[in-house]
Amino acid sequence: MGYKGQSAVTSAMAHTTSSSCYKMQASPILLLVGLAYVCPVFGEREIRANGTFSDRKYYSSINVTNGGPWGTWTWTDMCPEHFYATGYSVKVEEYRGASDDTALNGIRLFCIQINSTNSAVYTVESDSGKFGQWSGITWCPTGFLTSFQLKVEEPQGILDDTAANSIKFRCSSGAIIEGTGGSFGDYGGWSNSCTRGGICGIETKQEPYHNIFIDDTALNDVRFFCCD
Repeated sequence: MGYKGQSAVTSAMAHTTSSSCYKMQASPILLLVGLAYVCPVFGEREIRANGTFSDRKYYSSINVTNGGPWGTWTWTDMCPEHFYATGYSVKVEEYRGASDDTALNGIRLFCIQINSTNSAVYTVESDSGKFGQWSGITWCPTGFLTSFQLKVEEPQGILDDTAANSIKFRCSSGAIIEGTGGSFGDYGGWSNSCTRGGICGIETKQEPYHNIFIDDTALNDVRFFCCD
């Protein structure tokens, strides 16, 4: 629970503007794609999958090697059949100074139906920690999420641990997108990529909340599932 003297949250690259209209902005890596409203593309309904489609078949799972050491794998949440993740948001606890920080607490995927111009939007997120606020949505300019990198702080000994801090994705179009996240730690290598279709599900590794006297880290690791 030691002190960390730096800003904890980076600026978001995309935010929701209302319950039915989303803004989409590409990473600064791809400056050719500007800010655009995508209301005409997606329907106005946002539906939580909440494990309803957990039996959907997938052909592979993708993971990284630098996940945090604490916690246990929780439960799988999947997009409906023929839906794929094309955007995401994160739940991040802002830096609190000389107290127990947890940084990244949750990841929520936004799934749309392939080849549809009026798709409902399903959200999937597996288990999330109790701290922080959900960010706006960061969308792929086109295509679906296919691989990811995780930003993780290594164990700090007697000082405060935060484990996972942020995440970035590569889209099937080649765009790399990154939204809000904590500032501690470093990105590891890229996961394998979905070779067909795209990311269609998520499972998180969470350290459960202890109490105010024990160092908490919340989200430590994540894996995603690839569907045709």
